[in-house]
Amino acid sequence: MFRLFEIPDLVESEFLNRPNRFVAEVNFRGKLELAHVHDPGRLKELLIPGRKLLMVPGKAKLPWYIKAVRYENEWVLIDSALHSRISRKIFPLIDLFKDKKNIRSEVVLGNRGKSEKKKRSRIDFVLDGIPLEVKGCTLVENGIALFPDAPTERGTGHVGEIIEHKGMILFLIFRKAQKFSPNFKTDPKFSEKLSYAKAKGIQITCARIHFDGNFVFYRGLIPLSDF
Repeated sequence: MFRLFEIPDLVESEFLNRPNRFVAEVNFRGKLELAHVHDPGRLKELLIPGRKLLMVPGKAKLPWYIKAVRYENEWVLIDSALHSRISRKIFPLIDLFKDKKNIRSEVVLGNRGKSEKKKRSRIDFVLDGIPLEVKGCTLVENGIALFPDAPTERGTGHVGEIIEHKGMILFLIFRKAQKFSPNFKTDPKFSEKLSYAKAKGIQITCARIHFDGNFVFYRGLIPLSDF
């Protein structure tokens, strides 16, 4: 297990409600407060009234920003803004990525004209000319990490672009899991596209990430299930 970095200034609160995908109502020291949720997933199995949260002071419109939720025996990171930082920290620890020298973030793929700019996707990284898309996974059932936890047309498009440009995909697994599988039940289109990517030889890497309430750790790779 490799320690990656610390998340400072954390305080504990209690989840109450999620009036929309970006906002949570929390109980902080007996007072109702609003906190930003920076995760596009549904998180229905995690954000349940009464669950403990870790949050930091907000820097935008809301006074607080949620970093993690307590689920059974572990803290689960639910801040997708951390994905890029975590990825850069683990690249040197994974054989597939460790020798990459030229790392660029948030790269627009393709050579389309200006009129088509809005249709083009930003890929999380390009490593020595090879696109890499990063996804965070917080849903686990029977030891299997599942992505996504909600239908994602955008995510399906990203996988399509990775196939087109012969790129790679990295899943950050934020809970204990033995294997990874696309979530066919929740999003058949994404799952079929990822299955096609695998069949075409696209490298799909799944890295386990652990958070102990202070520090973020890398706990190694988990294999893909048969899909």
